[in-house]
Amino acid sequence: MKQIDINLYGEQSTLLADWTTSDKHCIDIVPAGSGKTFLASIFLPICASDVRYHKFKDVIYSAPTMSMIKSLVWEPLKTNCREYFGIEEAAINNSELTIRFPNGIFIRCKSAEQRENLRGLNAGIWIADEASLYTEDSLQEMFNRLRPRVGSPDTAGRMIVISTPYGAGPLYDIFKTAQADPDHYIVRHLNYLQMRAGNLEFIEEQRRLLSPLKFEQDYMCSFESVEDQFYYTWRRNMAMPEPIRDRGRDLYYFGDFNKKRMCGIIAQVIGEIGSSTGRIEILKTYAIPNCGTDGIAQQVRADFPTRTVYAIIDRSGSHVNRDTTSVFGITDQTILESYGFRMMNTARGNPLIADTDNSANAFINQGRLAIWSGDTLMLDAMDTFHYEDASRKSLVKYKDAKYMHIDGLGDALRYGIHYLFKLAHDHAGGAEYLDGMERYDLEPGFEYLTEGNTPKTRDGVPTIDYLVKTRFEDTYNDESWG
Repeated sequence: MKQIDINLYGEQSTLLADWTTSDKHCIDIVPAGSGKTFLASIFLPICASDVRYHKFKDVIYSAPTMSMIKSLVWEPLKTNCREYFGIEEAAINNSELTIRFPNGIFIRCKSAEQRENLRGLNAGIWIADEASLYTEDSLQEMFNRLRPRVGSPDTAGRMIVISTPYGAGPLYDIFKTAQADPDHYIVRHLNYLQMRAGNLEFIEEQRRLLSPLKFEQDYMCSFESVEDQFYYTWRRNMAMPEPIRDRGRDLYYFGDFNKKRMCGIIAQVIGEIGSSTGRIEILKTYAIPNCGTDGIAQQVRADFPTRTVYAIIDRSGSHVNRDTTSVFGITDQTILESYGFRMMNTARGNPLIADTDNSANAFINQGRLAIWSGDTLMLDAMDTFHYEDASRKSLVKYKDAKYMHIDGLGDALRYGIHYLFKLAHDHAGGAEYLDGMERYDLEPGFEYLTEGNTPKTRDGVPTIDYLVKTRFEDTYNDESWG
């Protein structure tokens, strides 16, 4: 085996030993920042150069998106191939993200979001990085790509999963299956205290900065941390790799009010409002500490001074401005209007949580929401905004200002989606029945009337429909009514 001189920390040596000394699949659920991608950049060229691992088949690395491959592993992988294995520059294809070894074996980097491009591959080793963000179809396709060569049953490939958890999804199902099958899987589920590979001082700082839910997910490796997530159809790999282009059209402001951290979203709508194909693209998010409605309105106007801005705001409470220096009776709405915002929702209350849940998640599931991957505030809200418990009746409200952007932006977005693209059903209205009959034009009690519309009786007694009608007419005709 090629000798490589590297420093390993904590359980990194255990993970690498599992990969290099076993023929089992490895499922490694480890904390963010624990060096798992660094280990992959070392192990990939080892596999490509040694027949015990590649078994005359290519070695594959996958990440949720192509941009993640380039930012996570591509540069250190090229460096390790050059430094430790003498791979020449001509063997490295930066556009295809492939590296060819002298023995004819390729290291290929593939995006999990393009499942159709995984077909036709046959891998000796497949490293699936951040696999919690993969779809079930993609994970199944990857396992299918590990089949042995015809006539050589001992050439079946191996899957190595390295990921932080992200709620109960496809990876969680594989994790539970692997735990129950120790003959074919090695499972490592380590939090940051067990892994001992991250910077402890940095992690403790993250404990103070991140929401408890987010910290449990990223550093304690809790699968259950987003079990009651509000935006349950959202996945981080849906985010756009490049900043979203401002198309110069009308803007929409989604606002939630809290002086400790005033939150708002500026978005543009592509297509027709209320249509089944319209989209929302988020251009900018705001989460300003110690800020009143005046302050956030000034900031929006500084960023978009001449644009028409339509506002959809939180309608709970009396809407008296939280800044007590304002004139009595001045509301959030009137303040926004004074800065040229045009109010769209004027109801006295907010829609039901269940209604916004249905509208927002259906909208997101159809791929109609665009968020830039660099918009960390919005992505934190999408990942972390959750219900207080499994009953899904109350949404969490953070009391600490440093977490308030989570529920502030989470609330603002659900109001905006629900108002602009309220969930609608594709039928004319009325009741729908399993037998396919549309009977919404029939009045209640129709079944109990004869052809001449005279009341039916049961055993000589008039039906309740007839009795109610008769009593109402008797009362109405009473002379005491004047």
